[in-house]
Amino acid sequence: MSSQHPKGSAEYINRLNKIKVLNLIRESGEISRAEIVKETGLSAPTITRIVDSLINTEKLASQVGIGESKGGRPPVIVQFNGENGYVIGIDWGRTHIYGVLSNLNGEALTKLDVRTDATDDFETDLKRVVNLIEKLIFKSKIDINKLSGIGVAAAGFINKRNDIVEFSPNFNWKDIDIKKPLSEHFKVPIIVDNVSRVMAQGELMYGVGDKHKDFIFINVGYGIGSGIIMKGQPFFGFDGIAGEIGHNRIIGGISGGLRCSCGKVDCLECYSSGRGITEIATKQLSLYPNSTLNKLSKLSTEKIAIAAKEGDEFALQIFNQAADYLGIAIASTANLFNPAAIVLGGRVMNSGNFFTDRIKQVFNREIIQQPSRRIELLQSQLGNEAAVQGATSLILHEVMNFRV
Repeated sequence: MSSQHPKGSAEYINRLNKIKVLNLIRESGEISRAEIVKETGLSAPTITRIVDSLINTEKLASQVGIGESKGGRPPVIVQFNGENGYVIGIDWGRTHIYGVLSNLNGEALTKLDVRTDATDDFETDLKRVVNLIEKLIFKSKIDINKLSGIGVAAAGFINKRNDIVEFSPNFNWKDIDIKKPLSEHFKVPIIVDNVSRVMAQGELMYGVGDKHKDFIFINVGYGIGSGIIMKGQPFFGFDGIAGEIGHNRIIGGISGGLRCSCGKVDCLECYSSGRGITEIATKQLSLYPNSTLNKLSKLSTEKIAIAAKEGDEFALQIFNQAADYLGIAIASTANLFNPAAIVLGGRVMNSGNFFTDRIKQVFNREIIQQPSRRIELLQSQLGNEAAVQGATSLILHEVMNFRV
């Protein structure tokens, strides 16, 4: 989706100017053409030409009125026109698929959340995603020709050179192309990226990004991953697999010999992810006959968290261990990258204050802090919406840069 215009050409420069103006209009809410001239440093004729194009050709801006004159011609007020196009975001999880259809203003028109158990068969799971997207389009009654694209957040090691999921421990996928079948079916641009990085981009556009442009998002869900934002841009690493904090061996713990879904032993995910917490509880429950968890027919991370909050010693022990390992791992990551903030998100982070407080306690003990600065440890502002909002922002970003 890159531009075809060579750098330095008139077309390239015009595109850069148009991107600058469109983003200024969107961020400003309402702004006059005169103010756009002042803010961008571009000439009045250039701004007139660009704004007219945004209104009449791309239809991404609209004239909303005439401002108060301070002498001379009254200013023409324009605003971003996000109601003329649509995007779909998909959070493709192991235990649920969550989809949102939004307009370009980021306003959700239709939401669908389907709980599911992945089959480890890509074609079967793909049909579920296609069905959910079709339902979103049908329920919203939008003009399909105004759908700008579909963004997908998926767990796995995604090579950004070719967008292939080289391996997904959560789904047991190897060398899977999510993009091609969805593109062929819906005939719109598809963008696929790692779920943790997508969540970070959601926070950048709709959450903590209002305050921070350098942060690391820690996603603690069925698995564990992170998304790194540097100077307002996602950091991919050499080929797109940066941020796999969950598949580093635990630091500071006694080796338990637990086999991770990635094939290694004693990864952070084995002890601190939703999957890890549930598997440890299931294996060790027989050793704790007094635990209230014995009354349950099937364990889940949510049920174990409830028991921990209610004072169950065994459940609390498992969560404290998970928090301790997370606190150490997150502090090590912060020491390495020196972000302005760490943002905690993912469904396991909904377990309760007892869990987050313990993580913060260990983090503050292990982090290198200087008197002149302090790395903030924050909760996600988007909660369970982070991945799906991040997925919609993938397409919106392409729209704002005239690549779709």
